[in-house]
Amino acid sequence: MNTKQKRQAIVFPKEQKMLEQLGENIRLAMKRRKITQTMIAERTGLSKPTLRNIERGESTVSIGHYLRVLAVLGLAEDLAKVASDDDMGRKLQDIELLKASRSSNAPIRRETTTSAQASESGGSQRIQSLMALAKTRANKEDNRGRSEQDGPSTATSNGEDT
Repeated sequence: MNTKQKRQAIVFPKEQKMLEQLGENIRLAMKRRKITQTMIAERTGLSKPTLRNIERGESTVSIGHYLRVLAVLGLAEDLAKVASDDDMGRKLQDIELLKASRSSNAPIRRETTTSAQASESGGSQRIQSLMALAKTRANKEDNRGRSEQDGPSTATSNGEDT
């Protein structure tokens, strides 16, 4: 009797759908290139049942196996793009940077509420306002980048850029 159980990742339905979509995309890429499972198996060293599991988007197949198949199809570089643009991480980092700059630049104020009361009532409001500020700054940077691409900015009568 084997007491060692094989571990499996817990995959939620939404994530399973994503894996199924990946498998379908791989199957379509193979068909477009007219590459058979036999050819993929020979080039990757994977078995045909494993390739069928990849095409079905099975979560039991290692990411390394998915990568080998993508490499044979010339799509391995696509995997490097995953999470390369981390908007949420940047926003969270901006919030922390804003907190740090405000705490170091802000004058010390005396508050009549206790710290527990302040954190309960104002904590979520502060986070929301910081998120809004981060979005506003990101939009301004986006608009600034677009205006630079469109051409030189116009100057106002006092000599400042708009």
